[in-house]
Amino acid sequence: MEGQIKWVLATILLVWIAVVTMSVASSDLVVGTDRNHISVAAFVNWIWGIIATVSVLRATVFRRPTEKGWGQDSAWMWITIVVGGIWLSATIVALCVPVLETGDSPMQIPYAAIIAPIAAAVLTNYASEFLVEGFAAREGKPSSRP
Repeated sequence: MEGQIKWVLATILLVWIAVVTMSVASSDLVVGTDRNHISVAAFVNWIWGIIATVSVLRATVFRRPTEKGWGQDSAWMWITIVVGGIWLSATIVALCVPVLETGDSPMQIPYAAIIAPIAAAVLTNYASEFLVEGFAAREGKPSSRP
């Protein structure tokens, strides 16, 4: 079990490296005639990082005994690989997709930096649950659910 906890910690570390990278390096929201810069990613990405962290912990360490997949930890390495890939993809999208420019006094909206962490958090929740329950079903562990 101790070795499996390292996989969970690695997953959480990968998520937060991606969150910090997106927050620091993504484009700013530029508004107004005097071109005010607002780092939207720095304001909201930490929320999605917390949601992803809770999703991973909930699917692995804090799973209830009454849930399918409780007690099995063979999927934790795969959770690290899949979630790391999800957040790496989100980081690449947030940093490489161009900003949207609108209006007469051009307003620049970094929509990828806003949407990518949301999608990554949702996919993290889905992937974590799917992998834990899928590995439990594959290993033939009985479910305690009624």
